[in-house]
Amino acid sequence: MDCLMKQWYLVYCKPKQEARACENLLQQGIDVFYPVYTRRKTSGAKQLIQPLFPRYLFVYIDLYSAHFCAIKYTRGISDFVRFGEHIQQVPEEVVNQLRTQQPSAEHYDFKAGDKVVLSNNCYQNIEAIFQQADGETRSVLLIELLNTSVEIIAKNTEFEMQS
Repeated sequence: MDCLMKQWYLVYCKPKQEARACENLLQQGIDVFYPVYTRRKTSGAKQLIQPLFPRYLFVYIDLYSAHFCAIKYTRGISDFVRFGEHIQQVPEEVVNQLRTQQPSAEHYDFKAGDKVVLSNNCYQNIEAIFQQADGETRSVLLIELLNTSVEIIAKNTEFEMQS
């Protein structure tokens, strides 16, 4: 098969079937990219591997090959991502950038009272105290400003455990 005909495409998986679909695609000899991150709980040594993009995988195929039909019927796959009737290509630069910029391998589940350090632009290197989670992507933090405790809401990617 001519490598010049291959492109990256996005496939949509069945709920919580990304790992199964990835394994099945690899067994068929299909190049697949499954971006994941490891989430480690501080309460124990258990590490959870979670998809960076839940329900999505990247496949590198020739759209006009026999693999196209095989992918659609692979266990764990729903279908290709489409815009209208057209299967959407993913630029190779996007996949390469994702590969080089994988998120941090560890993410801690913070407890109330944990000391953290902010890393966002407004509060660079300011110490804070973790109060509580605010959904899955944000948290409530307590910072000391002008002898006053102030609650702020920050994205979980904007702070880390104080060393």
